[in-house]
Amino acid sequence: MFSWTLRVALIAVFAGAGPLVSAASPDVCKGDACDGIFAVGPYLTAFFATQAHEEGTAQRYYREIPSFGLTHLNIEIAGREDDPTRPPQFDDIKDLDIDARLYWARNDLKTPELLKTYRAHGVASISFDYDFSEDGKYVVAVRFRRPDGVEHQGEHIFFVIASADSDYLIAGAASLFILGFAVLVWRLRKTFTPPAPPR
Repeated sequence: MFSWTLRVALIAVFAGAGPLVSAASPDVCKGDACDGIFAVGPYLTAFFATQAHEEGTAQRYYREIPSFGLTHLNIEIAGREDDPTRPPQFDDIKDLDIDARLYWARNDLKTPELLKTYRAHGVASISFDYDFSEDGKYVVAVRFRRPDGVEHQGEHIFFVIASADSDYLIAGAASLFILGFAVLVWRLRKTFTPPAPPR
């Protein structure tokens, strides 16, 4: 309950630090996967993350990564805005230069920190790894460049909130300590306060 509340609060606080392009289409995504769809020019692009420490079939994360550690970031061209039902064709992507950059957007007042860059050419999907060790807001910025020089850019925002539960435990423990200390002071004052003189 507390963890969910904190997640909502984090998203509400950080979501304003940059444009969020949302172009989800029911033809290219289902359920939670729609949270990973964003537009890069005419292309519908899908983002998801998996974590290396998870055994078996890794859970896909689209908006919230729940723990630190080595994480696989995946970006796929899912289709085109003008025809979402059609998967990307080889002729559509064979000449594309793809540039993906991972930023840590600490807060609205600081310039996002570039963490990693990945480049590829003529592929429908790319993936790269990053070892997360800090909570906060992250941005994957993607650029497609055609041979004629035309460029398209888009971005996807996600959050790493691995310490959300521990933060609440610390805050709860601090609150209990302060409450206990206040009760102790009150009881001591009551013990040493002399009784009122009789009238």
